[in-house]
Amino acid sequence: MKSREKIENTKSIQNTKQSEDMKPMENSRDMQQVNDTEGIIYPECWVTPEGILDEQQTSGRQILYQGLNGRHVERFTAQSGQTYIFKPLTNPAQHGRERWMYEHVMAQLPPVYPQLIAASDQAAAPSQSWMIYEDMGQLEHHLCESTILNVAAHMAAWHALPVAPWQELPRVGHKPPIRDMLYELRQYPSATDGLLSELHLTLSAADWDRLTMLILTAEDKLPQVLCHGDLHPGNVAEVEGRLVILDWEHAHLNTPLWDVYHLLDLSHPLFPRPMTPGLRARVMKVYLDKLESLGVQVERGSFAKWYDAYGMVFSLWMLRLIDGDLRNPDCVWPQEQLRNQWHETTATLEQCMEHLNGH
Repeated sequence: MKSREKIENTKSIQNTKQSEDMKPMENSRDMQQVNDTEGIIYPECWVTPEGILDEQQTSGRQILYQGLNGRHVERFTAQSGQTYIFKPLTNPAQHGRERWMYEHVMAQLPPVYPQLIAASDQAAAPSQSWMIYEDMGQLEHHLCESTILNVAAHMAAWHALPVAPWQELPRVGHKPPIRDMLYELRQYPSATDGLLSELHLTLSAADWDRLTMLILTAEDKLPQVLCHGDLHPGNVAEVEGRLVILDWEHAHLNTPLWDVYHLLDLSHPLFPRPMTPGLRARVMKVYLDKLESLGVQVERGSFAKWYDAYGMVFSLWMLRLIDGDLRNPDCVWPQEQLRNQWHETTATLEQCMEHLNGH
């Protein structure tokens, strides 16, 4: 199995609480100039041709986090005293994705995303690519129930959008497709059974056949929708009571279950978010109610079973990933936080299993 560092962005632990502090505005149409106390300025002057912040034009730089390729997302101060967020390309595999989203998709979404102020030339090499966002200040990533319910309603709205104009988006996110996760778990039965045994759980051959049938049926019956792609708690925040959804660089087309699982049950070592069966049911109801209000009909009994199977397979796959991190002495994540993530993911697996079995 691939290491987590190759699957998701490595954000430096000491700076995570300050990560992704951006300010949302209406759309990204004004990417060429901003009002400055000294008149109209061009944000491009803040960045050198090499794609790094120009120390002669900026000051007060503060590193927020480090990306997969070692480049830093920073808060910086312009000569006017206004602060902004500088985001170089931090994940080479997603080169151009977030900018494409802002140019083609974001204006059709509710205004819960950060405003894009400027971006590098589209022809720039990956090592010289960057984006600048308006700074929101400190974001709160501690999700309460009302916030999760709010995200669920917004998620349903973007899932209901027609995707025909966006066919150039990929069909795979930054983690393998659910079918590949299922195949990997079944391809190595001794490792998977060992993991289940450690959790005092068992899955019979009939159970695996049922999971496989449900996963394949869901993939066949559910439509391809616009997915945020990485909707874990670290990419959802509030600032002064306003919802902000960050990091659209992993957006792709997938079944809605991808985003639903990330919102409800994808664990993260730095952003704990315990989920209970009651809260999961309430969030799912808000999501499905919103879809139906937008004219998207969903057979709720089937959707619930598909989600349970999806949650079991995704959680088992995540547990193998977390287990590898726990055994890796060079892992970026602290052991205590990894153990908390392990327990959170285990709870999801158990709850989905119990719900699927009618308990």
